[in-house]
Formats: sequence, C-alpha cells, structure tokens
Amino acid sequence: MKIKRKPLVFHNVISTTATCGENEWHQIAQELRNAVLQNGLYGTGPVMYQIGNVNPLSGEAEYSFHIPVNSPVSMPANNKYSFTKLLHIPDGLVFRHADLEEELDPSYELLRQTAGTSGLTLQEPFYHIYLDVYGGGMIDIFAPISGEA
Repeated sequence: MKIKRKPLVFHNVISTTATCGENEWHQIAQELRNAVLQNGLYGTGPVMYQIGNVNPLSGEAEYSFHIPVNSPVSMPANNKYSFTKLLHIPDGLVFRHADLEEELDPSYELLRQTAGTSGLTLQEPFYHIYLDVYGGGMIDIFAPISGEA
C-alpha cells in the first residue's frame, strides 16, 4: 500500500452532478460518457467522481462526475453540464484502491492518517479516478492537499 504525492491535471473537462445510491454511481458516469460521445466528442482520460453530502436514511449521495474530452467546448449555461478548460490541483495524496468490492472508508482513513503524520491538511471531497483494467476496474483516490503545518 503506497501513497504517492502528486498533482492532478486534466484539460477540457465536462462535469455533471447527480444524486444517486452508492451502488448506482457507475450508471451516471456511463450517462455522462454517452452524452460526450453523442455530441461528437470522446473522452481522453478516465471518469472521475466526487462524493458529496450523503443521506444516511436513503443511502443516496450527491455525486459530481468529470471527464476530460478531446477539445474545448462552448457550452451555454445549463443545470445539467458544465465545462472547465483546466482542472488543476497542484498537490495531493493518491492511493490506489484496487478491489472495488471493498469499502472505501479504510482507504480514506489511510489517506487521512498519512496526511496527519506528514503535517498535511486534506480537502474533501476526494476525487475518485476510475481506471478500466483487464475487463474490470480500480479507483485511484486523489486527496487534495490544502495546507501544510
């Protein structure tokens, strides 16, 4: 289990936000990818998501999804999608969560402990970078660093 310190940089990012159950996030991510393709674009990197406010009663959370695309997009203001020319977070801790069947909480705690022992302050929500590998997937968790002691 190795935690690395690195920046996060993606160009031409299309984003959307949706509320769904914790086991349904991949459906919203697929909808975003499909919308990108249907509009003559293609993804140039992995789908990323952040988990916002969680409702413990319903088991739903607010998710923000991001995907880098092949070219800049002129997009009218709307409540479904947004465009960012550059998603750049200069410093963060990254941990690879290889088994999607396992809970994410222990990985979050490991990132928080590493930050604490290194005198770093993390900014939440963390980014989850979904990587397609060998017919399955894994997630790199990127925890932005907001300060150092």
